[in-house]
Amino acid sequence: MTIGVIVFVVGLIVGLAVAADVGVAMMRRKMVVSERSAHSFEETCARVEAVVGGTEGWGLPRPSFDMSDKLAEKGALPENVRRIRQFSVCSPPIAKRVLGRNPKLSAIMPCAWSVYELADGSVWLSRMNVGLLSRVMGGEVGAAMQGVALAEGTFLAKVLR
Repeated sequence: MTIGVIVFVVGLIVGLAVAADVGVAMMRRKMVVSERSAHSFEETCARVEAVVGGTEGWGLPRPSFDMSDKLAEKGALPENVRRIRQFSVCSPPIAKRVLGRNPKLSAIMPCAWSVYELADGSVWLSRMNVGLLSRVMGGEVGAAMQGVALAEGTFLAKVLR
C-alpha cells in the first residue's frame, strides 16, 4: 500500500468514528425532550387529559401514574423534584399500522408523556422525540410515527400555552 492509501483509510476510519460519536451525542440529547408549561402541575395534567382524551382517534388507554408517590414511598424521590405524573398517549389506528409492520415496537408503545414539577416550581412536559425516531425508523413505520409527531405538536401547543 502506498502512503496515500494508508492516509485515506486512516482518515476514513477516524471520520466515521467522529461521525458516530456526534450521532450518539445528538441522540442522547434529543431523543427525550422537555418543554416548560405555562400552567401549574395540576392544570398541565388536566390539559393533557382534556386535549389528548378529547381528540378523535386518540386517547389515554391507561390511567395516569403518580410516579412521585411511588418514589416517595421508597424514599427515592429526588430532592429537586416535587411531583411526576406519567401518561400513556395512543392512537389505535396508528398503533395498528405500526404494529402490523413491526410488532416488536410494542415495547415502546403507547407513547409515554411525563409532567413534572421541579423544586423551583417550574412545570415541564417530557416525552420521547417521536419525530426523530420516525427518521431513524424510516419506511411505513417512520411515516406512521411522523403522523404521531405532527399530532403531538398540535397537542403540546394546546397543553403548554
